[in-house]
Amino acid sequence: MIDFEYKFGAFVPVVPKIYRDDVSDDISTRRSNYEQKIEEANDCFIGPQWTALKLRSIEPHNQDTSIFEFELPDPEAFLQLPVTAHLLVKAPGGKEEGEDVEHVRPYTAVEEFSPGRFKIMVKRYPEWGIPEAKLKKQNSVFLYATTDHSYKPPGKVSNHIHSLSIGQPLAFKYNDICQGKISYPFRKEITAITMIAVGAGVAPMIRILRALLDGGNRDGQCQHVKTVRLLYGARTVADILQREQLDKWHEKHNGRFKVCYCIGSRWNNIHFAAKTDSKEGPPLPVGWDSIPSDRKELGWADGDRVVRRGASDSQDEGHRVFICGLPGVYISLVGSRFDHRVTEGSQLHRLGYRDHQVVKF
Repeated sequence: MIDFEYKFGAFVPVVPKIYRDDVSDDISTRRSNYEQKIEEANDCFIGPQWTALKLRSIEPHNQDTSIFEFELPDPEAFLQLPVTAHLLVKAPGGKEEGEDVEHVRPYTAVEEFSPGRFKIMVKRYPEWGIPEAKLKKQNSVFLYATTDHSYKPPGKVSNHIHSLSIGQPLAFKYNDICQGKISYPFRKEITAITMIAVGAGVAPMIRILRALLDGGNRDGQCQHVKTVRLLYGARTVADILQREQLDKWHEKHNGRFKVCYCIGSRWNNIHFAAKTDSKEGPPLPVGWDSIPSDRKELGWADGDRVVRRGASDSQDEGHRVFICGLPGVYISLVGSRFDHRVTEGSQLHRLGYRDHQVVKF
């Protein structure tokens, strides 16, 4: 979901300039109340100034992801976040090599049906690998240029959020920048949507799917969107987020919505030591058999799967492709997240997709 730059001896996340600056009723009732509030509201409850909100609860979701619930200052208020929008979150900065560094990232509310509170889903990104500059100092690597292609620093904001205790504050804000690159309800000419999400990039897709499939569409305002497909990439079966909800939607709205879990990564497509007597390939991922056969594939969420599993094709003027994931996902499929254009030579460009057909979250 973010780009990287070489700085301070390693590749670190880039903070885009646009970012600097107890309810007992059932879920259906809460959704109905929330939707009514949304229809009456014009603005998100959180404004353009940084607002410290207290952490109310933490719900572990899997081995490295939790759902964090925060309190609004008004216990009767709803967040009123537009469907395709996000919030900005700020973690304490500091000085790195004498420079002031501000850590700001976008997050999507995954639930806000109860007054006075809302939830975000946060995947913790630990440090991965060893900087090659450090390895060279130890004479542990035979390289003459620092690339750090196999090193990722820890997620500054995600790790800060995971370090919070109940009652501690976190800074949020919302402004026009957060509105998103497409508005909801979608225009009448949009009839098919292919979603490509990797890891925690599924959060904005969950929000949109809930509006389309789970009550937010009760007035028929987006019935013209006839086909929705989600290609969800995860390294392992255990890394799939919100799987129970996605499976429920797949089964309930199978004619309109289908999910395909793409398990593995691009590295699964590279086979070393080709000379072998073994006729068997690498073992299937742990938990592979727990996914029904109609909603799984091995490997990367790539252009080939868009062709075979997508909601439509590039020749369909009513087809839109929504993308959210880590920097490599954008670069490979469509080009940088911060460039609205489809980069020439990218996978979707080669498939014929044009700028107006692709939305980068």
